[in-house]
Amino acid sequence: WGATWLVLAVAGWRGRPDMAGLLLAGVAVAAMLGALRSFLMLALSDDAVNLQVVLSWTLGGIQTPGWSGLDLLAVLTLAALIASHLLARGLDLLGLGEEQAHAFGLDPARFMRRAVLLGAAIVAAAVAWGGLVAFVGLIAPHIARWWAGPGHRRLLPLSAGLGAAIVMVCDGVARAALPPAEIPLGLITAIVGGPFFLVLLSRRLKA
Repeated sequence: WGATWLVLAVAGWRGRPDMAGLLLAGVAVAAMLGALRSFLMLALSDDAVNLQVVLSWTLGGIQTPGWSGLDLLAVLTLAALIASHLLARGLDLLGLGEEQAHAFGLDPARFMRRAVLLGAAIVAAAVAWGGLVAFVGLIAPHIARWWAGPGHRRLLPLSAGLGAAIVMVCDGVARAALPPAEIPLGLITAIVGGPFFLVLLSRRLKA
């Protein structure tokens, strides 16, 4: 979540961050944090147990023992769903264009910053618990939009449900593919999500 604050500050916190600025700032911050993670892994190279924990987290997975931490995750999920419901109208207005949104009394720049920070907080909680599970946040909203249309009151909860379903299916594949070993969940979602992203990109370029 702190990384998102940093990205927004670098890209132009006081004004309206443009997409190119957000992209470049995100790449730079990600590179710095990736280097920090690599340094910490080198520092833990003599501690096999902690190094294995860090490696498992970077590859993603939901194989935490028992129900520890699920109560807090459930509270955070409920809070996220409530917050997303409150943001739905603003997101619908932004879909009309910034001028139209402003005419309806919405400050687009301020609203987008709040929405980005809220999304970052939700993602931070999920990543802290399950590690780096890639592409789920790309696949689920696109499928949900095909089914539910652009209205965010339906789109946001459907995206959350589809994301959870995708993670469960991929986790089942990860556990069953090479028994008794378990493939990291993040590898399975990357194998599925990579081609999905390329298809989306190809369609956008053709359009």
